[in-house]
Amino acid sequence: MKTIGNRSDCPISYSLDIFGDKWTLLILRDMIFRDKNSWLEWKAADENIAPSVLTDRVNLLISQNLIIKKVSPNNASKFLYYLSDKGLELIPLMVDIMEFGARNHPDGGSKYWLKKINSSKKKTILELREKMLAIRQELLSN
Repeated sequence: MKTIGNRSDCPISYSLDIFGDKWTLLILRDMIFRDKNSWLEWKAADENIAPSVLTDRVNLLISQNLIIKKVSPNNASKFLYYLSDKGLELIPLMVDIMEFGARNHPDGGSKYWLKKINSSKKKTILELREKMLAIRQELLSN
């Protein structure tokens, strides 16, 4: 499992230790924007993440208390993941990254998200937060 060292007291360095590779952000993207909350769903993403890398990044997110792992109520051999309170703090950052990518992607990016964000970034962030809280509540109540 990838661990976070104390190379410095710089908050950017700390953040890069967590989010300094694309895989961690893509897992969060899939959770926040694509309603995916299982290892197999993340594995099936177009980017073809290697299983060992996926496991490492999921464990990193758990160890940093950004996501929480829970046994699926429908299948005891499957785990589901949801954002912790700390993970919910990432939604505005992820919306900003989505906005930048949608606005500057050479092929146009996600028109759906760009339109939604342009309409009201604040409302989009609140809706995503509410959706993530609802997913978490559903998982916790089962």
